[in-house]
Amino acid sequence: MRVGSVGLDLDFGGVTALRKAPDGSFVVEADGELSGFSLRMKPVKPTVEQFVNPTRVGPLSTYCVPRMDVAGTFRSGGTSVAVRGQGWYERAFGDVQVGTSAPACGADLRRTHLGLTLDNGWDIATDCFTETDLTSGRSALSHQALMLCSPSGERFEAPFDLRGTDPWTSLATLNTYDTAYDLDIPEYDTHLRVRAWFPEQEIRSLIFVSGILQAQVSVDGTMAGRPVRGHGIAEVLPANRIGDFERYVTRVRNVTRTEIDRLYPSRPLRSDLVSLAGSEDRPERLDELVTDDLHACLVEPIRHATAGLGRSWRSYVAAAAIELFGVSSEPYRSLLGAVEILHTGNLVIDDVEDRSAVRRGRPAVHTVFGEPVAVNAGTSAYFVLHRVLREILPDDDRLRLRVYDLYLQVLRAGHAGQAIDIAGHRTAMDHAVASGDAEPLLRRIRTAHRLKTGVPVRGLGQIGAVIARADEHQISALGDYCEAIGLAYQISDDVMDLQGVTAPNDAEGRTPTKHTAEDLRAGKATMPLAHAVGLLPRARMRDLWHTVRDGGVDAATARRIAHTLKDCGAVHACVEEARQEIDTAWKPLQDLVPCSYHSIMFAALGSYAARREHE
Repeated sequence: MRVGSVGLDLDFGGVTALRKAPDGSFVVEADGELSGFSLRMKPVKPTVEQFVNPTRVGPLSTYCVPRMDVAGTFRSGGTSVAVRGQGWYERAFGDVQVGTSAPACGADLRRTHLGLTLDNGWDIATDCFTETDLTSGRSALSHQALMLCSPSGERFEAPFDLRGTDPWTSLATLNTYDTAYDLDIPEYDTHLRVRAWFPEQEIRSLIFVSGILQAQVSVDGTMAGRPVRGHGIAEVLPANRIGDFERYVTRVRNVTRTEIDRLYPSRPLRSDLVSLAGSEDRPERLDELVTDDLHACLVEPIRHATAGLGRSWRSYVAAAAIELFGVSSEPYRSLLGAVEILHTGNLVIDDVEDRSAVRRGRPAVHTVFGEPVAVNAGTSAYFVLHRVLREILPDDDRLRLRVYDLYLQVLRAGHAGQAIDIAGHRTAMDHAVASGDAEPLLRRIRTAHRLKTGVPVRGLGQIGAVIARADEHQISALGDYCEAIGLAYQISDDVMDLQGVTAPNDAEGRTPTKHTAEDLRAGKATMPLAHAVGLLPRARMRDLWHTVRDGGVDAATARRIAHTLKDCGAVHACVEEARQEIDTAWKPLQDLVPCSYHSIMFAALGSYAARREHE
């Protein structure tokens, strides 16, 4: 960057320049390979002070020229066109991290700024600062200010109320931004509705890696009882520090929920059920007399199961795998709903086979709708990907065929893993306890975990990579890493069972989804038990296994055994095995993808999967 010696004269590496001309106008230029522009911005109103706010280290002052005439040229490819418009110029002095006071340890700041130009000659600017606690995720308003500039250039301040609506979540960063605002200024009898032209106006750069929304907006409403319209910009700098990776990943639930509702709607409309019934080519097959039955037996059971939506980290894998290779996942939003519905269908059938009464803190589907409906609805959910691929890849048969092949492999592996799970590991555990050799048992449990969880996650990552047109080496390496994530996640799931499992709920709290040591109380041989074989004296291990082998132990006994497994090092052995799986698979992938925000997040996902022994 070059800074001129006199006045405002900035050159950003020969690509972009900003300078103030002798006549008081501002010249801004950009020269890219495919596009560029040269604009001259002439002030229509005088410069006014915008805001002065206390900050962490000192005052931040901003001033603006709220209304400017803009003229120049815009170049795209080899064509240049003349353009005209209106502009707004701002400049800040001081600390850019603004708040009324130094935030508490473990807090972050969010700024929402509106700059509005109205057709009656008035201009309005607002600033709102919110402090977010990184541990709880809760936010509270810390400071806000509003400035009005009259048609003659006079500056005023006034109390106001700003309410954001219509949230949109970026799949690239998982930041959620309001895309519409209601602005009320009682002192000036002003009521405005501010709407973004379209949601996808997030910008990412080396400065704002985690994204900043800079959205063009339209304005309509009333001022002093008279209709008014206008335009402007909404700028949202989100709280960008991640204090809890699980909470970060769980942000994807908003998008996933929306896509589930679209694919499995709450109302039994014939138009929505045609594709669910595989009747797109012959919609007349679907008589309206059966739509209620289809909805009740195919849609409602899955909606019941997804009402207690968990972390949705599998949906995150699908989107992040696309972004990892520099491709926007926005056109593929429906893939997130499909992934969660597929996973939910598997859980519905799993609960029938295991006779589980509770899933995600709610009654299992088969206990509410009956086993025949649960099995059929769960199996039907496996085919939702076929519907979605017809939407997101309508003209690419070759790509769809590749995705189908990966997905069918996932289904085969998942059913094989479930078969091993149904057979159980009790006999293998008996042999391990009797011989003191846990290796055959550990291999058996690892195989079940890989097939049931690892390979499906591998498939999701590879499907994302294929959609992003990654090369074969990248697809393979990402698949290996995602399989390691799935295995590590299942190992840590075995560990977390010892203390009970919870999931985030819509009230920003947590809902129990498994009781403490539920697997132990059911007599299941899990990874911590298998590792304990080589860590406890044989007689003590035999007594421990015989206590839980046939199931039905009381809660106190289960808790005592869980403490024993932790104290003997079995839990630590599980965590280390999961960590080693992740570290081994990450290095080859790291060498094949660019260092980016998404590669960092993928590395963090592996670390989270391996080390989540505590909620």
